[in-house]
Amino acid sequence: KGAIRPNTNFLILNEPYNPGGIVMSADLQKEVIDICRKHGITILCDEIYRLLEHSDEIRLPTMAEAYEKGISAASMSKPWGGCGITIGWLACKNMDMVRRMVDVQYFGTACVSRASEIQGRMVLRVSETLLRERLDVILSNKALLQYFIEDLYSEWFQWRRPNAGAIAFVKFNGPWTSAELGRHLAEAGISIKPAYCFTDLVEEEVEDYFRVGFGERKMPLALEALGKFVKGREESWRAAMAVKD
Repeated sequence: KGAIRPNTNFLILNEPYNPGGIVMSADLQKEVIDICRKHGITILCDEIYRLLEHSDEIRLPTMAEAYEKGISAASMSKPWGGCGITIGWLACKNMDMVRRMVDVQYFGTACVSRASEIQGRMVLRVSETLLRERLDVILSNKALLQYFIEDLYSEWFQWRRPNAGAIAFVKFNGPWTSAELGRHLAEAGISIKPAYCFTDLVEEEVEDYFRVGFGERKMPLALEALGKFVKGREESWRAAMAVKD
């Protein structure tokens, strides 16, 4: 509410939330829509991780369904794992908005790859099977990551447990910022996304956070490597934290 100005026309969201892997509650979605409706604001919602909720009960209506001035952005890449298909879409109820978007994007979408169209159709024909397989991998890996963070290494890591998608925003409680942690991990062949990947201004409250992904079958191997990395540095981290305190 405090950010709305007289010239505010759009609110841009991503839901489920990246990098946290969190779905807002239905009540919160309704509250956001009510505020935007009151001010005549269009909501553009990036729903790239939708359909990967960890429980069907928390899935929200698309913004295009829930709000007459809502626009939903989606893609084949995340839910179905079809990154190479390179097809996405926008949906909304406002046909005037649809026509305006078609006019703007006409030359960019008039020549979509025929191979991509065919691959997209093939994927959607087995959509339920692919989504189920994707979620099986995600939930299995999430359980491993939960044990890693909450049981094995709670001294060094904490998180808000994600409930959608294959990503989580994790806080490092050691002596390094997430950028420093990322550099050391990169040297060991392990990849994370430090806080600076998600904001132009990395303030103190977020500088220790980093994003991890757990949507691939090889993720347990990466987690094993991360465990070895942590074990090899715990003593030096404790000493550094003692000096810091």
